[in-house]
Amino acid sequence: MITFLRRLEILNFLKSKRSSVGTEKILQHLNDAGYLDSNESKHKSQYRLIQRDLTFLLGEALKNNDDEFDDISAIGENKEQQHDEYDNDFGLLVERGLGKSRHWRLDPYQQLNYDFERMPAFMALALSVTQKHLTQVLPTSTQHELKRIFQNAEAKLQKSEQKLSHNHYQRLTDSVEFFQRGQRLQTPQFDLNILDTIYRAILEGKRVNISYRGQTGNKDYELHPFGVAIMLPKLYLIGKKEEDIHKTDGDNNFRSFLIHKIEHIELSHLPNYVPSDFKIKAYLDQGNMDVLLAHSDSSHYPLTLALTTFENSSLLTDLQESPISTSQSLTKINNTTWHLKADVKRTIQLKNWLLSLGSQAKILSPEIIRNDLITALDAIRENYNE
Repeated sequence: MITFLRRLEILNFLKSKRSSVGTEKILQHLNDAGYLDSNESKHKSQYRLIQRDLTFLLGEALKNNDDEFDDISAIGENKEQQHDEYDNDFGLLVERGLGKSRHWRLDPYQQLNYDFERMPAFMALALSVTQKHLTQVLPTSTQHELKRIFQNAEAKLQKSEQKLSHNHYQRLTDSVEFFQRGQRLQTPQFDLNILDTIYRAILEGKRVNISYRGQTGNKDYELHPFGVAIMLPKLYLIGKKEEDIHKTDGDNNFRSFLIHKIEHIELSHLPNYVPSDFKIKAYLDQGNMDVLLAHSDSSHYPLTLALTTFENSSLLTDLQESPISTSQSLTKINNTTWHLKADVKRTIQLKNWLLSLGSQAKILSPEIIRNDLITALDAIRENYNE
């Protein structure tokens, strides 16, 4: 029983820590908490006792060798690198520290706890919709948690005297969908394990090493992952290359990698240098995922459009409700014409949007964006003149 309580206290201690801790700190905590004899002459035997406890909690992977079971410092390189594969139910992970030292932590994904008896019906519904729509972008372990939560929540709903009927519950779940604007494209297939590793790197503040399939073949990168952008139908890893991380030209150093083109990924033991105030939403809102027509031209231009509003056209309402930028203004010229002004970049997205407006829009200025559109139209026309 004493051994059981001591091992339980080790897990509780690690659960309270946000980062990995060394064996010495665990030993000190157990001494302070009264789980060990504090006699300093017994320090070495206590240390080996805790090593045995940690080895037991780590799982079966080390128990095949008696020497390794006796001394956790004897973990070989191959086994150390594969610590995530240890078979234990506690989420216990081991990392290499300085010299022969080892640091211990609990997998954050293994620490999720829920009170199913108190879960309200609206929470079960929210989880059901989340599970339906975010399956492709959630970590595998989180998907497993959601499945378990939903099953328990559904059971609670069925037993409740005041509950949504199953038909109503299912009806709402089936009535919410994502949809792509414009021509619908099929979602490319990708390895969910790669996305899991990216999430783990972000969660643990680590770098990743990837092999990326580009136009000229595979290329290896050491990356600092900053976030994941979901731009239907594709997913992107946003990050900085190791050689660019300390450069001073800011957002110009970011790179985006299509997740379905990542052939291989490994979690590094090296830290990920990401500012604590970085937010992927702010990065996207600044237009950093837009594709520039000229790579070296990231300037903003004062765009002026003459918009013609045909009968039954919803263009004006759409622009009032969904402006093309925060600086957008609309001025009525006459009953059928409006002028739109906004600061924009020369991007493929802007060019394609202007093309989609057809005869409803005419670029008054600047000339450089006007010429971008004329060049695109001439190229389209040339295709049909052959």
